[in-house]
Amino acid sequence: MLSVYAKWKGAGYLKATLQKVVERLMMTSKDLDLELDPARVSSTEELQKNALQLRIVAKVFIDDICASSASIPAPFRRICNIVSPAPPPPAENPCPADH
Repeated sequence: MLSVYAKWKGAGYLKATLQKVVERLMMTSKDLDLELDPARVSSTEELQKNALQLRIVAKVFIDDICASSASIPAPFRRICNIVSPAPPPPAENPCPADH
């Protein structure tokens, strides 16, 4: 029930916030290798390169979400607050402007 409500209240926000990032990721996906399983990569250097690429992709998502924090619908905020654990300490918060 909560997931249906979350989709109803958050779908528009998530689409507006992340659609361009997902589209860019899809356009560049053939140029990215995000494999982190050591058994599936040929070298430690490749593993490190893939980890860096994944960190960059994740940062783009996090930055866009943080930049849109003012436009998160209030009901969606409440749902996220209910289902999420306590926020990380300020030093670990990926959205420093939200303190």
